[in-house]
Amino acid sequence: MAIMSATTHVRREDRAVVAEAREHSLRMDQSKKNGGLENTMKPMEILLAAMGGCITMVAMGQAALKGIDLRDISLHLEGEYTSDGYSAISIRALVASSSSKEQVEEFLHYVESVCPVSNSLKAKIALEVVLE
Repeated sequence: MAIMSATTHVRREDRAVVAEAREHSLRMDQSKKNGGLENTMKPMEILLAAMGGCITMVAMGQAALKGIDLRDISLHLEGEYTSDGYSAISIRALVASSSSKEQVEEFLHYVESVCPVSNSLKAKIALEVVLE
């Protein structure tokens, strides 16, 4: 088991939230109705992007091992969202491959089933908030 960590803080000048992990960072914003500028992605959009990135990376890494010709893959993710979070997410995949449609579909279902981000969204995760 590995431990991963990230930190977040609010920038005073525009109230954007900056997330940092290792030597990398990204900015997140709220909707205008909630005081944001909407000049970056929102956290829930980043969650969709993280799942798409994870599925894409797993697919690229596993294709040859599973006998799938994967020349290119592009995903479009869309989620039904309320204040409680996503109730459903659909993923449309555009794949360049000489493998059969059935083989690619089976492979994509496999990839989604082993994607750590996807599995995290489907799991019950223990969360703890501690005031320091």
